[in-house]
Amino acid sequence: MNLNESGKNLSTNEDWRSRNRIRLLLQLALTIGSVFLCYLMTLPFLASLAWALALAVLFMPLHRKICRKIKRPTFSAILTSAIAIVIVVIPVLLITVRVVLEISRGSTLIMSKVESGEWQRNLERMPYVGKVLLWAENQLDIPSLIDNLTSFLTAQVTSFLRSSFIQVIVIVLTFYLLFFFLRDRNQILRTIRRFSPLCGCETNGLFKVISTTIRATVFGTIAVAAVQGSLAGFMFWMLGLPAPLLWGAIMTILSIIPLLGAYIIWLPASIYLALDGNLMYGLILAGWGMFVVGTVDNLLYPILISKKLRLHTVVAFISLAGGILVFGAAGIVLGPITLTASAYLMHLWRSRTVESRKP
Repeated sequence: MNLNESGKNLSTNEDWRSRNRIRLLLQLALTIGSVFLCYLMTLPFLASLAWALALAVLFMPLHRKICRKIKRPTFSAILTSAIAIVIVVIPVLLITVRVVLEISRGSTLIMSKVESGEWQRNLERMPYVGKVLLWAENQLDIPSLIDNLTSFLTAQVTSFLRSSFIQVIVIVLTFYLLFFFLRDRNQILRTIRRFSPLCGCETNGLFKVISTTIRATVFGTIAVAAVQGSLAGFMFWMLGLPAPLLWGAIMTILSIIPLLGAYIIWLPASIYLALDGNLMYGLILAGWGMFVVGTVDNLLYPILISKKLRLHTVVAFISLAGGILVFGAAGIVLGPITLTASAYLMHLWRSRTVESRKP
């Protein structure tokens, strides 16, 4: 009887274990499925979440100072968010409106010179240009090419404005989320720590890595944009173009804005110079824009980021370019964050593996 009872107990225990395993597997499958659904629901708001997180990290020192003077968390978060809007959004809107007006006016001036034939008379006054112009007219439809080029520039700005409704939604959601990130930051961090599989010090280390990456990415982007705007403004000054400081500042901000860039300004200016009879100046500005202003982003940005994050330049470049391809404009922030966070988690995994192997 005892043997029979022990056999029944063993079979019962095995049944319970198998049932528990099935339940655990089902629970794991449900958890993975629910997390994936949460990811799909969050995906449309990924850009807003990324920019809100970046702004929260950047404006956190200011927010802490405001909180020390104003003891009301809600009002402090509103004030910090308002300051962020004044610093970030208003200059971008003013510059965008100015650029749209200038692109429209520049396109009209360029096409008027093309249609009137004034550009031919201006270029024919220059030595050897007349023969080259005659050959080019026989081989190419230059007015059509210029029309296509100006249409491309106008289309770029128009496309940016056409998506302005979506951009407005992203901006509104960004500052909506920023308010809660600032006001409820302690509660959010506690929730993340509670659900994190990492211990306290490891989670704090991950927070530090993400914060450092955001600061390095944003300040690196601003630094590179400032260099691009300065280089373009310098060439405007060298060629005697009006308001080089103003256009340099505008090109700096355009270099920061995703989907736009400094070429929105220097390319129409080079075309106008060439059609106005200053062919050499137009070629110099176009070459400077393509080979100096246009390439400094790809060369300087990875170097700055790699030094801050202690990564190889190639790895930093891949994190930026790959992040933009995967996440869109938000990849400027999310790409480097994904890389550095993954590297930190792999470091933790390796440390635990090495410790577990020790006798």
